[in-house]
Amino acid sequence: MVFGTAEFRKELEITRTRKTTNYFKSLSRKDYIVKAASIISSEGIEAVSIRRIATELGCSSTSMYRYFKNLDELLFYTQLAALNEYITQLSIREKAWKNSWEMYFEIWRIYAVEAFRNPSAFEYVFYRNIKKENLEDSLKDYYSMFPDTIIKVSPLIKEMLEVPGYYDRDFVIWKHLVKEKEITEENARKLNHIFCNLFLGYFKALQEQEFSECDPNALTDQFVTEIKEITACYTASKII
Repeated sequence: MVFGTAEFRKELEITRTRKTTNYFKSLSRKDYIVKAASIISSEGIEAVSIRRIATELGCSSTSMYRYFKNLDELLFYTQLAALNEYITQLSIREKAWKNSWEMYFEIWRIYAVEAFRNPSAFEYVFYRNIKKENLEDSLKDYYSMFPDTIIKVSPLIKEMLEVPGYYDRDFVIWKHLVKEKEITEENARKLNHIFCNLFLGYFKALQEQEFSECDPNALTDQFVTEIKEITACYTASKII
């Protein structure tokens, strides 16, 4: 680095700030999450970098590793906030569900519309290979930092949300339907695999902009209609 350049002067000023304030020593995981969320809100997730966050927080780039394994883990926690609307809608709408079939399809509807509205957040939370123990532990950690965001749901929905695997999480509701003898376990497992893969196909196509000017609600209606039609082929129950 050449002395006297604007870049060097900027780095020097950051270093002086660290020495005079020691602010970086009092940083917490929450500080990093809030800062990253602020950048994402105003400029998008692509604008977040370790150096950018370090500059704005007045700390070294390496200090982030005291709290997170890497940038992906920080972004994972930042994007957990996107679950709030999904969980809120579950908590509101579950009170009106008339039976287990309606519960199953409406859970998919709520999940799909929120994922289609905010694909980058759902990519990080549900599909990135983040080496966290499971979503339950991550949510507990997140809510310990942001207790005001805790949303109450029924025990069954809570159980579903706390299951770490994508396919296993969907099968929580299928097990409920099997127990009620609405469908055989063999067919439930088949549909669990079919629907999860079908949704991933929709989700990938959306990310790759194969759906031009996509309306999340219209795309969700299309997806839910398809899974209802497929389910009708595997059960004698009237579900549509």
